[in-house]
Amino acid sequence: MVHPYFELTDVDRRFFEERLDPRLPARILDAHRHVQLPEHLDESRAPFKRGAFPEEITGPESVAQARLGYEIMFPGREVEMLAFGSPATNCDCAANNAYVSQALAGGRGPQGGGQRQTATTGGRECDALAQVPALQNDDDSSAGLALSRPEWSAERLREELRRPAIIGIKPYERLIAGFEGGDVSVFGFVPHEHLELLDELGAWLTLHLPRAQRLADRANIDDILELRARYPNVVLVIAHLGRSYAGRYAREGFPPLADDPGILFDNSAVLNPAVHALALDRFGPERIMWASDQPVFYMRGRRRWEGDRYINLTSGDYSWNTDREPPDIEAAYTLSLYEAMAACLDTILALGFGDAEIEAVFHGNARRLVDDVLARKESW
Repeated sequence: MVHPYFELTDVDRRFFEERLDPRLPARILDAHRHVQLPEHLDESRAPFKRGAFPEEITGPESVAQARLGYEIMFPGREVEMLAFGSPATNCDCAANNAYVSQALAGGRGPQGGGQRQTATTGGRECDALAQVPALQNDDDSSAGLALSRPEWSAERLREELRRPAIIGIKPYERLIAGFEGGDVSVFGFVPHEHLELLDELGAWLTLHLPRAQRLADRANIDDILELRARYPNVVLVIAHLGRSYAGRYAREGFPPLADDPGILFDNSAVLNPAVHALALDRFGPERIMWASDQPVFYMRGRRRWEGDRYINLTSGDYSWNTDREPPDIEAAYTLSLYEAMAACLDTILALGFGDAEIEAVFHGNARRLVDDVLARKESW
């Protein structure tokens, strides 16, 4: 089995056998994973770029490639996903959403089974599934989120949410028309009319926080608390533990959110054991879902932290990779995704939790919430 973005090595196999295999549950649900086809990107338009490290690591990854990656990395496990497109500003969000829906729906839903769906994008009606290859998939266990553009009306968004297997949205500030960087409010890219619809439906929102200071910015905290107060039926999941990749953001941002059990989190892209520990202590394992942020963590390496800054240590030939370690150390690097999982597992056990809490974080919490929204979706 060959995957386009990585090859499993003896180092990886040994790491999995020693650090992950004895602890991981039989079923895993990845609550934050990107899937996309190359044709969903308009190559004639240059996307907005932050200069972040992921842009050099991988390109678009299909649902089939994602499943192949899971099969290679997690032998003996059944892996499900909550998937959505990648937020390039030149992405055809409607086509990407249609692909996610069809790829994950199997025979589920009134529009399932490969029936034609249309969507209006940029003032034109297009066959949103015209670019989607034939899929043979009867797996009803995974689900998807729709990329949403802030300028869409509530009714336009409702069309996306009615797609089979789509249970909510994944908005991004960079999808604001004409976005050129800078700090914006949560409500600048998740407008209130979208939130009113999500609240009406009891739909899912995975929220990637804006603003450079992340959870250390009180304005983000206030936006989250306002969102919860005004739209209590939204299944609110804060992505990346609030983008708390380094400790200060967690220390300052977690306490104001600790008392509301309706504020949930995925831990995608977090490798810092101290952040995992603080999250588990403040929120408990019942409010946290394991997530990968793949395909970026096919990268090999680990992280170290200097204040608010994290440094990716990797053997990859990337333009930004200037913090190198000796060749014999780099030769022992495993997949960064394995490192992230081990950091989470080690911390759960170090805090005195056991198999029940591991199963909840890596599968049960997300599975229950996804199933709840899918049940409500029958009336959408």
